[in-house]
Amino acid sequence: MTRGREAATVSGPTPYDPARTDQYQESTSDDVRPVAPDEALTFASVLAQQAVLYGAPAVYQYASMCAQCAPDADGAPWSVNTLVHERSTAGSDFRQFRVPNVDTVYSNAWLDLTDGPVTIELPDFGGRYYTLEFLDAHSNVSNVSARTHPDGPRRIVVIAPGQDDPDTARSSDVVSFPVSTPLMWLLMRIQVHGAPDIDTVRTLQDSVVLTGPPPRSRSWPVLLREEVESSAAAFLTALDAVVAVNGVPVQDVSHVHQFRQLNVGPGTPEVGDLDEVVSQGADLGFTRAMSLLDTSRSRLGRRTASGWTRVLDKGAHGHNFVARAVMNFVGLGANVVEENCSYNTYVDSDGNALTGLGGRTYEITFSEPPPAEAFWSVTLYEADTGWLYDAPGDVFSVGSTTSPDGVVFTPSRIVVGYARPDDLDSREFWLPAPPRPFFLVLRMYRPHEDAVTERWSPPPVDPSRIPSPAGP
Repeated sequence: MTRGREAATVSGPTPYDPARTDQYQESTSDDVRPVAPDEALTFASVLAQQAVLYGAPAVYQYASMCAQCAPDADGAPWSVNTLVHERSTAGSDFRQFRVPNVDTVYSNAWLDLTDGPVTIELPDFGGRYYTLEFLDAHSNVSNVSARTHPDGPRRIVVIAPGQDDPDTARSSDVVSFPVSTPLMWLLMRIQVHGAPDIDTVRTLQDSVVLTGPPPRSRSWPVLLREEVESSAAAFLTALDAVVAVNGVPVQDVSHVHQFRQLNVGPGTPEVGDLDEVVSQGADLGFTRAMSLLDTSRSRLGRRTASGWTRVLDKGAHGHNFVARAVMNFVGLGANVVEENCSYNTYVDSDGNALTGLGGRTYEITFSEPPPAEAFWSVTLYEADTGWLYDAPGDVFSVGSTTSPDGVVFTPSRIVVGYARPDDLDSREFWLPAPPRPFFLVLRMYRPHEDAVTERWSPPPVDPSRIPSPAGP
């Protein structure tokens, strides 16, 4: 008995399927709804909070799809199955999602597989870092990259659940790629070797060819990120649309079933038809859930001895719904740790909040470079928004750089502060900081085993002992 309890503590209760027994029968009645107003209010509040914690990734991705793909006129086709290319690395005006990297150029497409598979033709990326990250409706991730496909496929056939592979002939350069939901987000990253390299990257972007079923009109509601982050009704309406199009993972059916009391699920009335008390309860639960996500941003992993937090389980969430929701609240598109191992910190090595106010300056000194096969970087973001700071000279990040001929340069010290120090040598770099709170993210692309297994951890962010130039 003890051994069984220990196993359950590590991996959760032993699953079983009650439908395989005679005892289990589906109810044919509607769920019981509280009648007393105070009980109905409380119950709706609890359900709405659970709905937000469960559905945040799907809803935020849906809102991003609406922003990029929704038609201007009723009845017009959605612009799905079309690659949209950023032509430069992210800057302070980048608003597609929070906490973008500035090491690669993004391209993305929303794949609608409900009418059939999509094919993607790829160029030869050579030794350059790239990845095609496929995110399902709940932000679970798989990749096509040099890590997953060392021989570099030239063609990918993306297949939704229940679909047959249309290509019967297979070769080593063609990959059949089954995915888990009919709506998928494709996020492509291509490494940039500095400003002179951008034209080469743009040529590679243009060489990626995506072919799918022709777009058609859809009855999907159009809801944007600002709406689903501020309105319970908008959030629940988007979640209802996600459930209708993508279905529900079999492991989550019982959990999602309870949201029918909020009119989320097939055959339910519209969210706007909720009665006044239930609507008030939904608003209350929504507000509480959003507050929880906001205050939990700095708790996305395990704290190291040096003060950084190792971001855990990116793109691999299972039933860790709260962690999954917080991660997507902070920033969409997080890739799996094997592709991009990352750390973040909101505090210095003394535990004080990072800020450039009052001329505060910090130092990060590397006795050895972060163990990355491709490259690494440290990027600074505004603490209250997750956007890039509008830094002088557009210096958003410092890290290793790799020239097109393969020469790698690694900084030995990074000085973070509002004003540029006067005493930097050729291997020391200034990372500009705002005169207000900020946080840092360290990314290692194609991390070595020492990073993935945490045998290596980042050096501390130490308050500078050197007087800094005057700051605000």
